[in-house]
Amino acid sequence: MIVKQYGLTYKRIQEEDLELIRYWRNRDFIRKTMQFQEYITFKMQRAWFQKINNKYNYYFLIEDNQKKIGLINCKDTDKNRVAEGGIFFWEKSYWNTFVPALASLTMLQVIFEEIKSGDTSIITVRKDNLHALKFNQYLGYSVYYEDDKVFKLKLSIEDYLTKTCKIKRAAQILVGKDNSTLQIIAQPSELLDEKVNEYLRKQNKK
Repeated sequence: MIVKQYGLTYKRIQEEDLELIRYWRNRDFIRKTMQFQEYITFKMQRAWFQKINNKYNYYFLIEDNQKKIGLINCKDTDKNRVAEGGIFFWEKSYWNTFVPALASLTMLQVIFEEIKSGDTSIITVRKDNLHALKFNQYLGYSVYYEDDKVFKLKLSIEDYLTKTCKIKRAAQILVGKDNSTLQIIAQPSELLDEKVNEYLRKQNKK
């Protein structure tokens, strides 16, 4: 499954991508922002992939001009139309740019507007990761729970439609109207949710 928008490409991860992801996920500057901070072994990475390589979890490598720069995901999509999102960039040159916002907008558009597979997106942010907190609040997420370690935030489809309008218009101006068109490229598969397969069948008939 491949998604394209705003000049970026998102490719659903395959087994051959695991070592690249594991390498960056174990780097200290990435690991310290995560809830799970233990070193990830080869065996652990493959066990994780076996667990998430199904129709309920969607993990994508983010590419810019064929350069792999990060990972974005939407997981546990079978739970009451509530999906949990996550994103990280290992290429530091992208951290303080518009690219993370563009990537997040694309995945939210896929869920809320194209596939229409969810009503709410939730995320978890460590309390010491204030940059991530502010970034997600900018996108419209609001805190609904916190403890001494993390914030949990949510974004309803209503808030998404209201609060991202200006951001989407700015993104279109930034990259151009032609590059703003969302593309989802895939064939129906048992590794895809039925709502995704239904969407693809309709698109393939056009």
